[in-house]
Amino acid sequence: MTDHRAAELGRHPRGTLAIVLAYGLVFALGWLVLYFLVYSPRGAIHP
Repeated sequence: MTDHRAAELGRHPRGTLAIVLAYGLVFALGWLVLYFLVYSPRGAIHP
């Protein structure tokens, strides 16, 4: 095996971090939208 291929074996595919960050950003934005548009206007829970 050449040195070039051996160096690439332990590396993540290009774009993996970008996909993970994009998924996290979409999740966080979705959570904030639900919180501010649904739960926040309802107010606190009263027993």
